[in-house]
Amino acid sequence: MQTTDKLNLKITTSLTFDSDDIKTTITEYGNNFEKLEMATADSIGEITDLISGRLYKYGKRLWDDTPLLGGHIGWVNIREGVHALEWQQLKNYSIDNLIRAFPDNGNVYKCVSDGRSMKNTPTFLTSAGSEFYDANGNLWMEEFNYEVDDVVFSTDGSKLFYFICETSGLSSTLEPNWNTTPVGTTLIDGSVVWRKEKTVKWKQVNASCNFRPFGKIE
Repeated sequence: MQTTDKLNLKITTSLTFDSDDIKTTITEYGNNFEKLEMATADSIGEITDLISGRLYKYGKRLWDDTPLLGGHIGWVNIREGVHALEWQQLKNYSIDNLIRAFPDNGNVYKCVSDGRSMKNTPTFLTSAGSEFYDANGNLWMEEFNYEVDDVVFSTDGSKLFYFICETSGLSSTLEPNWNTTPVGTTLIDGSVVWRKEKTVKWKQVNASCNFRPFGKIE
C-alpha cells in the first residue's frame, strides 16, 4: 500500500475481494480521515471559544481569525485532553459543570454537588476519579476574633456548607445553630456575622488540553 509524502496517508492501488483485505482498507481509510482532521486547522476568535467538554488531540492547531500585529497566528495543543474553563472564585456551580484546575495541574473536574466556590482555591486532587470539596477553612471556635472573609465549618466536621465572615468580631461561647439558617442568608454569632453557602464538590474526570499560542506576528 502506497503512502502520501506529507501526511503519510495510505493509498490503495489494488483491492481483492478478500474480506480481510477490505476490512484492512476500510480501517486504514478511517485512520486517514483522523489524520486529515488533525491536519485541518480551525479558526476561532479567542481561545476561550473552545467547546467545553470536547476532547482535543495533541498537536491540534487553531488559527486566530482576527490576527493583529504583535499577536499570534494561532494556538497549538501540547496536551491531549478535554477543554474546560478555569476554576473561578465565588462562583455558583451546577451539577455536571466542568472546570480545569487553577493553577493548571493538567486535570479537568466535574461538579458532582452544586454550590458556590470559595475565595481561595481548593486543593485539587489529581488521582483518577477522586472527589473532594471546594473547601478551605477551619472548624468554628468559640470566643475567637474573626476577620472578614474568614471561613469556618461546623464543629461536627461536615463540609456540606461553609460560613464566610461578612462582619468581623468575636464569636460567641456557644456554637450557632447552623442548620436553621437558609443558604445565602446571614446569622449572628456574638459580634460576628456569617453568611451560609453550600460547598461545591468536585470529581476528577479527565486530562485537560493545553493550547499555547504560536507564530508571533512581527
